[in-house]
Amino acid sequence: MSTNLMDHVHMRGDLLVTVRDARTGVQVQRYAVRNKITFLTGDVLVELIAQRATDPAPLAGQVYSMRMGISNTPAARSDTNLGAFAAAKRLEDVHKVNGASGALQLLATLDASEGNGATLQEVGLFTRGNKPVPTESDAPGIGPGEVRMIAHQVHPPIPKTPAITVEYSWQIAFTA
Repeated sequence: MSTNLMDHVHMRGDLLVTVRDARTGVQVQRYAVRNKITFLTGDVLVELIAQRATDPAPLAGQVYSMRMGISNTPAARSDTNLGAFAAAKRLEDVHKVNGASGALQLLATLDASEGNGATLQEVGLFTRGNKPVPTESDAPGIGPGEVRMIAHQVHPPIPKTPAITVEYSWQIAFTA
């Protein structure tokens, strides 16, 4: 039996960042970028599918938070954390929307009172990890059961002030 190594499922991510006037809701800027899925994503998916006795509980791999940062260092698949943390949002179930077949959209908004004073330039998706009471800013690691960054991208600089809101819409999709 031979295996065709070209038969595999690809994973891709697309990030849409929308800046709005906080008072009127009018769109001021909009950026669309393709993101980097990190190498740690494969480890998380294997653990979720295998569910071996030695693997972390399924909730450890849950996409739990979207974190924003101020670094403009280009994203790489080997990244394990943001370059410089600025703000974070917990991704509740209502922020996880099924898209087309094999796609998931993750939504987060920094409102007028959040992230002010930072020049936002990067964003990442992080798992929950095994902590009994997780937070959106728990330190990430690389091992099973730890908080892990599964996707990362940089975008044009956005000086965050109370005059604007910043919406992040991140689609993760499995494609042939």
